[in-house]
Amino acid sequence: MDAVRHILPDPRQYHPQVALTNRLIHHAQAALDAPTADDREMWKQALVGAMDEMLQREELLSISVALAMVPSQACYQVVWDALRQTVEGGDAKTALFALPLVLVAGSRDQTTLPGEIADIDGLNALLRQHGVLGGDAVLGGALLHPDSLIGLDAAKLYRMSRQDGARAALPDLPAPVTVKEEGVFLRYLLGAATLEGGEPPVRLGGSVGAWGMPVMKFLGEQLKADGVTLFPIARPPLPAMQALVAGNFSRFEVALQVFASSQIRRLRELDKEPVAILSAHDNGELHFTLSAKDDDRNWEGFVWPLASLDNVKLIEENFRELMRECHVRDVHVLAALQQESRDGIPLFFTADDL
Repeated sequence: MDAVRHILPDPRQYHPQVALTNRLIHHAQAALDAPTADDREMWKQALVGAMDEMLQREELLSISVALAMVPSQACYQVVWDALRQTVEGGDAKTALFALPLVLVAGSRDQTTLPGEIADIDGLNALLRQHGVLGGDAVLGGALLHPDSLIGLDAAKLYRMSRQDGARAALPDLPAPVTVKEEGVFLRYLLGAATLEGGEPPVRLGGSVGAWGMPVMKFLGEQLKADGVTLFPIARPPLPAMQALVAGNFSRFEVALQVFASSQIRRLRELDKEPVAILSAHDNGELHFTLSAKDDDRNWEGFVWPLASLDNVKLIEENFRELMRECHVRDVHVLAALQQESRDGIPLFFTADDL
C-alpha cells in the first residue's frame, strides 16, 4: 500500500558519480555501506572526529562542499547528523536551543508586530511551569529572523557551546513582522542552558503538549496589534541547528494549510468542486494547485522550495491527509518529474490539464 501512496519523485539534484575523495563524503558513504552495525558506528565516529578537527580550525568550506556534493539524501543525512553531533556533543559546556514560532497573521492595513517578547520572564516562567525548561535554561526575548539563526554557522555554534558564558553572547537582533493582508512568518526565540551530565535541562523535540495553548495565548497577548488577527504557533524547542530545519518545515506546512483552506472555501463559494494536484519540478520545488474543471481563471498555486532535509514522502502524506480533512475527493499526485517552466512561465497543473 505504501508503494502506491508514495509516488511523488524527489526533485532535488544529487551527485551519484561524485568521486569519494572528499574525506567527509567517503566516511559517510562507508558508514552507509558498512556490512555490520559495529563497522557503521566506527565510520560514523571517524566522521565526527574529522568534523571536530575541521570545526576547531573553522574549516567551514570543506564541510559546505561535502554537503553540496553528496550522492544521495541518505548521505546528506549522515554528514549533517555528524556535524550536529559534533557541535552539540563532545566537550560542549552549553546547550544552545531555539523555539520556532510560526506566526499566521492578517491585517487590512499594513501593520508591524513587535520584534521581541516584552515579558520574556513571564514566558520563561510559563515554560518552566509546564516542565519544558529546567535548570538554568532561559530563552532570550528577541524574535530572530531565520537569517539571523543561519548566521550562527556551525563554527560559531561550536565555539559558543564550549563557553561558560554563552548566554551573554546570544544575538539580540529583533526582527519585527510587517503584516499586509495575510501571511505566514517564521521567527525563533534562542536560548541557552548549562549542560548537566551532558544533557540540557530542556524538553527537546517531540510534540507540543499541554503547554501549547497557554503559550499561544501568552504570545498572542505579547504580540497583539490593532487590526491584526494573529495565531502564534509555537513548536517544541530543539538544538539550534535542528530548530532551523524543523521551523522551516513547519512554516511551509502551516502556509500550505492556510492556502488550501482559503482556496477550497473560495471554490466552494463559487459552487465548484476543488481538484487538488501535487507535482515535483526539476528546480527542486513542489507545486500544489487547487482548481476546478472547465475554469481557467479561479485556480491558485502554492510553491514549496525543498530544503536539503525535507522529507518528500512525509510532505506527500501530509498533503493527502490535509485534502481528506478538507473533504476534497479529487486528488492527484503526479508520479513523473516535471520541468520547472513551460514557455518561460512557471509550470502549474490545473484540473483541465488532467
